[in-house]
Amino acid sequence: MNKYAKVVVSNNSNHTDELYTYKIPEFLIDEIKKGHRVLVPFGRGNKPIEAFVFEITSFEEINFKLKEIIDVIDEKPILKERDIEIIKWMREEYMCTFMDAINCMYPKGVRVDNYKVVKLVKEEFDDLEEREKHVLQELINNKRKIKLEYLKNKIGKGIESIVKKLKNRGLVDICWEYKSIKNEKYIYNISLNISNEEVDEIVKVLIKKRAFKQADVMNFLKNNPNIQLRDLMNLLNVSKQSIKSLQEKKLINIEKLNYYRKPKINYIVKNKKINLNEEQLNVLSKLKKTIYKENKKPFLLYGVTGSGKTEIYLNIIEEALKNDMDSIVLVPEISLTPQTIARFKNKFGDIIAVFHSKLSSGEKYDEYRRIKEGHAKIVIGARSALFAPFSNLGVIIIDEFHENSYKSEMNPKYNSIEVAKQIAKLENCILILGSATPPIEEYYKCKTGEYELLELKNRANNKEMPFIEVVDMKEELDNGNKSIFSKKLFEAIKENLESNNQIILFLNRRGYASFISCRKCGYIFKCLNCEISLTYHKIKNVGKCHYCGYEVVIPKECPECKSNYVKEFGIGTEKIEEEVKRYFKYAKVLRMDKDTTSKKGSHEEILNKFKNKEADILIGTQMIGKGLDFENVTLVGILSADMILNFPDFRSSERTFQIINQVAGRAGRAHLNGRVILQTYDTEHYAIKHALNYDYEGFYEDEIKIRNAFNYTPFNNLISVVVYGKNEKKVVDNTQKLYDSIIYILRKRGYEKYDFILGPNPCPISKINLNYRWQILLKDIDIEIKLLKSIIKYICIQKRELIFNKDINISIDINPFNTL
Repeated sequence: MNKYAKVVVSNNSNHTDELYTYKIPEFLIDEIKKGHRVLVPFGRGNKPIEAFVFEITSFEEINFKLKEIIDVIDEKPILKERDIEIIKWMREEYMCTFMDAINCMYPKGVRVDNYKVVKLVKEEFDDLEEREKHVLQELINNKRKIKLEYLKNKIGKGIESIVKKLKNRGLVDICWEYKSIKNEKYIYNISLNISNEEVDEIVKVLIKKRAFKQADVMNFLKNNPNIQLRDLMNLLNVSKQSIKSLQEKKLINIEKLNYYRKPKINYIVKNKKINLNEEQLNVLSKLKKTIYKENKKPFLLYGVTGSGKTEIYLNIIEEALKNDMDSIVLVPEISLTPQTIARFKNKFGDIIAVFHSKLSSGEKYDEYRRIKEGHAKIVIGARSALFAPFSNLGVIIIDEFHENSYKSEMNPKYNSIEVAKQIAKLENCILILGSATPPIEEYYKCKTGEYELLELKNRANNKEMPFIEVVDMKEELDNGNKSIFSKKLFEAIKENLESNNQIILFLNRRGYASFISCRKCGYIFKCLNCEISLTYHKIKNVGKCHYCGYEVVIPKECPECKSNYVKEFGIGTEKIEEEVKRYFKYAKVLRMDKDTTSKKGSHEEILNKFKNKEADILIGTQMIGKGLDFENVTLVGILSADMILNFPDFRSSERTFQIINQVAGRAGRAHLNGRVILQTYDTEHYAIKHALNYDYEGFYEDEIKIRNAFNYTPFNNLISVVVYGKNEKKVVDNTQKLYDSIIYILRKRGYEKYDFILGPNPCPISKINLNYRWQILLKDIDIEIKLLKSIIKYICIQKRELIFNKDINISIDINPFNTL
């Protein structure tokens, strides 16, 4: 009976997004396992290509010939059974390709290079043209084998026809070869292979033979028994040849050892002994009882800011470690990673691995290896850490799980919470979703019994939540105050600085000003690539697009009317910094936003300075609004609470409530009382009213009614299909084709009303990076979401080439976090 493997080939094309069957050759039958990375011949030219084994089957001889697997690339399978199940689920759930999902789990720094090689068969120069002789000579000079690409660069155009002629004459052969490349790093230790007593005699012999450098090495190793080869060569200025000679004489040992590039964490926190309060002990008791149960429900840990959720995480992970279980901790921002890692390292030491976007590819690969090889038992990081290759997963924690960053904006457009639920189900592990402001749709699942609710209603130190004072900025304006700061906030900053306490000022917009305009003719400086105004950055005097990165120096003269009335409008964190320095000259100020944290290690540097009281005021965007814990912060100023309320998004009220409560929670976290001043133009909005009292339940009750009335999540699903391309007319035409195709299929299935389809319409941001964008939104109102997904998949993926132009792109997002 023959064995066959069903594989996914490493190709992102929709045309190859299926399982291909290959015969397993006799010599690989006992080696190949499910999840292995293999090499298979693919396409007409049988190019060797990387593939992943998803199934292994056995059946009798078949009456047609199948290609055979060439080789197994890795010793052990790179994908586990669970990974394959998750990949299949993601492909269906998010309408992505197999490879899109595999790339989430596949370690960075591993690849297969395949290339054509010309091999010399016969050395025969008779009747050959000059260039043909040149090819043969190159082969002789290069040990009878050479890459075709090298010949192209060396000899130039027409090399393919020359090689073909030589092949037809039987002088050369052309074949594919491959090389598996892994971004691995090693160190080499050097030590003596003889006893110290024997060294002196050997050294005398070496000196007689004038091998002075070799003698130096032997003398050095006698007194330094174990040293890295590179260090020894640098110290003694020894050549590789001298080392090789000693090795050949069997006088020394050279040992090759794995070297792991570990991310540097410079943030340090004090190791405090913390006794859990009664609320924390009750929550922990429930979690510990569940760790051994089958069919666990996800836990929603709703705890006010400062209630000690991190201590719960530390303790349940400690329980998992006692049972040799692994743990994953997700945090939404890189800015949170240094603090979280510091606290976890204090407790667990070096068994922690780190995953986030600021790591180099080498660091990412080595962290992957440490996990795979069992050297790390806990991983902390952004959403990609969810796919860490643990073999015995016991706990998954998603902290601040209300954050948008847990939803991927790139293919596959997955939601980390939904993927975590699938992993937890397959692994039978605990899933804890922690937040002081849970997403409405997730809290609703507690009400319906899908999640188990755990609550921490009080701060861990039993202090009251900081008092939030609201300031109506319309009144400030009426009273003649045109400043960024209300009178109340200005006085509060002054008092806090005099008391030597720290201050956080929050504004969710970076840059100096929101846009630049001519006050005479109304001209607005816009991005050349996107349909959006440029944000002004004063330090460089540039207008910058925060979508595509385009920037331009802002002239003093208006390009439209040639007047000198060009001025910036609105505010950003850069302007706040300038104003603070103007009003409070002796205050030491730090700013934390995307512009100040672009360099590696910049997050830790800013947080360390603020923690060590090297600054009085920290100004920042949403990256300072969650999870950070500074004991000397007694004042938080929220400069424009209602900025997000004006976004054309059904989640804008929820995001406003979340941001106010999260940022307010940075104040008064230790022995000092906290105070929050919230500036707004809309004091009557229900999101702001409930936020003032930290009234999540009240906000939830108001918001859930609105969601229900307008058929938004959790009551209905939403599919966003964005059609985009460089030619505006083609984008409009193709969006109409998409709409017509959807209606045609729905009519065939008996549907007559199409109220659940919104569009086609231009996207709120109708042009990004030179691409025009149109959108159709579909809700599953009186229609199954599975049917809608199957229709979109059929039109946009399976029949894409028949319906749409080649230069048109389509982006599909299931339950998007924004529809801009």
